Amino acid sequence: MVANYPSPMPDVTVSRTIAASPEAVWSLVSDPTRMGEWSPENRGAKWLGDASGAAVGSRFRGSNKNGWMRWQTVCTVTECVENEAFAFDVKSGPIPISTWAYRLESVDGDTHVTEEFTKNEPDWMEKIANRLLKIDSRAEFNRSGMEATLAAMANELES
Repeated sequence: MVANYPSPMPDVTVSRTIAASPEAVWSLVSDPTRMGEWSPENRGAKWLGDASGAAVGSRFRGSNKNGWMRWQTVCTVTECVENEAFAFDVKSGPIPISTWAYRLESVDGDTHVTEEFTKNEPDWMEKIANRLLKIDSRAEFNRSGMEATLAAMANELES
């Protein structure tokens, strides 16, 4: 018999209501190749293999920059429900790093979007990364970046 364990709770959750349809918000959150347009850390992504868009199992290479640090990760889409949910796991080589998710809910013609970050990396790796990035808490650093990302998306969609 296989035990059914619940998914871990996100370490950081940020929400915002955007004056746009779920379809419009979905077109942004489900396209990692454009994420660098809004994120203060991400610089975009490139689909890998035969992937050309969001689908469960699709993989992409994400590029990131923080100060002088630059790095890439390989991500695998784990959830893809059009206009509702988009999530992906992030790895650095064989090491799990995180899970990112976007949840969309239509509210009176607008879209309530929730961005979630779940830490999957080992504590020792987080300590090294925090030291290199000169941050005290990855969760709090990510919260700030997530708020900025959703604000930039709202600015684009509401202009």
